Amino acid sequence: MFIPAARRSEKKQVCWRWAAISRGPLWVDAGTGSEAFSVLNKWRDIVCLGFVFGLCLLVAGNPAFSDDIPDMVFFPEGEFMMGSPEDEGLRDEHPRHPVYLDAFYLDKFEATGKDFLEFLQSNPREHPTITGWYGREPRPDMMNRPVIGLTWKRCKKYCEWRGKRMPTEAEWERAASGLEGRLFPWGRELPDETRANFNRCCFINKGQVLEDADSLPLGRTPEGIFHMAGNIAEWVHDWYDPTYYRNSAYRNPQGPGSGRYHVIRGGAWNSLPDYLRSKRRYGNNDGQDFYGIGCRCARSMKGVPEEPATPSKP
Repeated sequence: MFIPAARRSEKKQVCWRWAAISRGPLWVDAGTGSEAFSVLNKWRDIVCLGFVFGLCLLVAGNPAFSDDIPDMVFFPEGEFMMGSPEDEGLRDEHPRHPVYLDAFYLDKFEATGKDFLEFLQSNPREHPTITGWYGREPRPDMMNRPVIGLTWKRCKKYCEWRGKRMPTEAEWERAASGLEGRLFPWGRELPDETRANFNRCCFINKGQVLEDADSLPLGRTPEGIFHMAGNIAEWVHDWYDPTYYRNSAYRNPQGPGSGRYHVIRGGAWNSLPDYLRSKRRYGNNDGQDFYGIGCRCARSMKGVPEEPATPSKP
């Protein structure tokens, strides 16, 4: 989990401020009062500090206040440059433009067979995906591989069941490219088999062409997110519009109000190297359960987020 030092110490500072405030103006100095007041002060000290640190434990354990959510990476609010410079990338990646995002979290790992099994167990009417299953359970070798064949709506439903949501396209790119505008999630080095699972056309081989969700650590982002390039591509929240960057909102853009396809990011096991770039974007039929598309979830800073509105197709 990547947490800036200033944020790691913030909750400690708040707790000590509460402890100081709890003494209040009515605090009696034990050194100047009677013995009865001295005893009273000691008990008052114990009760007040116990109350304060109880509140601190509540805050630390509540996702609405905590920076630390298991298997998620925290990104502080701020501005980054979205899109590619004019001499790089494709037309739909232009113009490069500033975007300001509120703080958010992103899953370290793509949703796995084990994750989706838990979803199926809680949702008996849902069905397994297109390969890698024995009935309603993943094959043992697919438990830690990413689940594939999710439509956009099923990814959305899965993330909401987790108490999360789908990332926006801007959040996904912020995590993949960083503030420095990394060409690939790990940096500027070209993809190879030590960093990404890609260019393995053309058969899924019952899912065995995929790598485990926590594999290839050299391909992680500096913050520790795995497989943002290759393995499986990932749905994001936004509708796809090749000209959207010309009119994108500055703060927390949600994509166009409608569209035909939703955006896919990250490239897959069968993708050419260019699809693995952090700025690369494309759209596809969100009703199809493709062999190369899966799911990664996000979460807003303030606990369980509100899902951005998604209008129906025109």
